[in-house]
Amino acid sequence: MDGDRDYESWSKEALIARLRSLEDRRLESSGPRNHHQARSEGFEFERFPRRKVALKFSYFGWAYHGLARQGGTLESDSKRQIEAQYPTVEGELFRALAQCKLIASEADCDYSRCGRTDRGVSSFGQVVALYVRSLGRFVGEDEAAGLAREQGARLVRDEANGGRPVLLPEAERELPYANMLNKHLPPEIRVLAWSPVRADFSARFSCKSRFYRYFFSQEGLDIAAMQDAARRYLGTHDFRNFCRLDPAKQIQNFERTVLAVAISPVPAQVPLVADAASPAGRWWQLELRGTAFLWHQVRCMMAVLFAVGQGLEDPDIVDRMMDVAAMAGKPEYEMACDTPLVLADCAFDAADVQWRYVRAPGHDAANMAQLDRAVSQLWGQLNTQAVISSALLQALRDTRIPAPTGPGAPLEPWADCRARLAQQPGPAAPILGGGLVRSARKYVPIAQRRRADPVELRNQAWLARKGAAAGGRKRSRDESDGRDPEPAAD
Repeated sequence: MDGDRDYESWSKEALIARLRSLEDRRLESSGPRNHHQARSEGFEFERFPRRKVALKFSYFGWAYHGLARQGGTLESDSKRQIEAQYPTVEGELFRALAQCKLIASEADCDYSRCGRTDRGVSSFGQVVALYVRSLGRFVGEDEAAGLAREQGARLVRDEANGGRPVLLPEAERELPYANMLNKHLPPEIRVLAWSPVRADFSARFSCKSRFYRYFFSQEGLDIAAMQDAARRYLGTHDFRNFCRLDPAKQIQNFERTVLAVAISPVPAQVPLVADAASPAGRWWQLELRGTAFLWHQVRCMMAVLFAVGQGLEDPDIVDRMMDVAAMAGKPEYEMACDTPLVLADCAFDAADVQWRYVRAPGHDAANMAQLDRAVSQLWGQLNTQAVISSALLQALRDTRIPAPTGPGAPLEPWADCRARLAQQPGPAAPILGGGLVRSARKYVPIAQRRRADPVELRNQAWLARKGAAAGGRKRSRDESDGRDPEPAAD
């Protein structure tokens, strides 16, 4: 209880931090529910200094249209309508930041993200950086001069605070950012930790490597062949045939470095709903660490590995596709499913980031306990659905039907009939991951498929179309002004 605290022994700084913490609780419990109400009710952001932090958070991506939000979601009614129709992870995060009154607007918080994930992709350790409200205090120049000798790095000056000196609190006395945000976030999104960072820290450019995991069942796959093919990704290569090209970005360099790659069993500690004695119940994961990745690169790499695992391609297809002189245009193939892909970790130098999972190390584990309860509850709900679908599948497999041997045939379990049908020759059904397969009358090897134009030609074509469109708009303006249109350039 607050009445049991020995405030007489507290320092002035600690007492001020305590008062501001209590004030924040009062404002949080009675405060407005959205950013615009916060402004209308007169929350004075300028009274509070800001500090730059990194937030580490997880999310299940299958409920969202990607990580990246529509810019200006908090300020624009039209953007909010788009966000409501196509929800994003960042949209939820910015709503929570506004509800907690940690930011005044999206435009002035110096926001950066580490790895942009597409629709359906999840993360165990996404990282963003931004300026948020702090329990620190503004100090005068005279006091700052004395504190500079005593407090060191806790005394900061930056543009976010108008160049005014700010004394930041110790991390354990700062606002409980993770707890505050998790109260306003949906259960699929959880803030795991926060870290103080420098003013020049960028979640994107300060990141040293990104680590992806792609989960898949062994059923129908030759794991050894996939491992052979995966090893060929290691090192620095031109991955233009393993990505989705966006000519609008005019990318010229498609070289990327894979620092580590492996196909390994999912650890036994991860509970699975299946019979591990059968291939369908044995789960594996592609583990991939690199400095940076192209758009849809991991899913394209995984699609090729699935083709190798099914025996539809030889492992050397990876080498052939990375020889961009011989295979100048990307062949047409469908990339792997998004759901099994996870951005598992974003790595930074230890000097740049010190993650705080609990408020007071060694004394307060409330945040971790709350996280464990929330994730366990969500896991229980999803696991229940998996058990129910498994039970239905088993009931279908146990259903007895007449054997396909003619009239009067004895009944037999569908599972036995299914096994015999699977042995019959027929067209392969390419595996896409996430339980998806694609029916095909005949499999065409990747090297023999129709190819897109080389990257250079596609980039040039986009620039030509853009120039033509700009010229058309200018001609329309000129004609509406009664002037003769300028001649088109060659």
